[in-house]
Amino acid sequence: MKLKHAAVVAAALALAIGMTACGSSSSTASSAASSVASSVASSAAASSEAASSEAAVEPAEYTVYNTTGTNVAELYLYAVGSEDKGENLAGEGLADGESVVLTLPEDADTSAKYVLEFTTDDGATQSFETLSYEVTPISLLSVDAAAGATPIAFAAPEK
Repeated sequence: MKLKHAAVVAAALALAIGMTACGSSSSTASSAASSVASSVASSAAASSEAASSEAAVEPAEYTVYNTTGTNVAELYLYAVGSEDKGENLAGEGLADGESVVLTLPEDADTSAKYVLEFTTDDGATQSFETLSYEVTPISLLSVDAAAGATPIAFAAPEK
């Protein structure tokens, strides 16, 4: 232990003597060190700024394609558990083959799940109740095509 302590003291002493002997280069070294520290600080600030701009949340946007084979008379997007579905986003109706872009409000909960519900002219109502806050294409499927797990597909229709 004493040997290790002595080695550290000797190294510090040698460094001090070297710095003193090189008097003028000490200020140059100090200037260079200051410049490097300033550069590191600027880089850290830039990284922090970039991280905070990346942290800005992109709005959730769903491009909804009607591939049901019939007109969609009603279309709603709302938070799971909400009693208010909001306005009918299909407006006058969403004809087969048409699409609409739905965007959640800026103050929407990014960690919540959302319900996408639609009703076709023939009265069939379907919903997908675990939609995440994201940007994605969604194809509404007919009752027959939705015989699988969900009434939607996370893809744009093939042309």
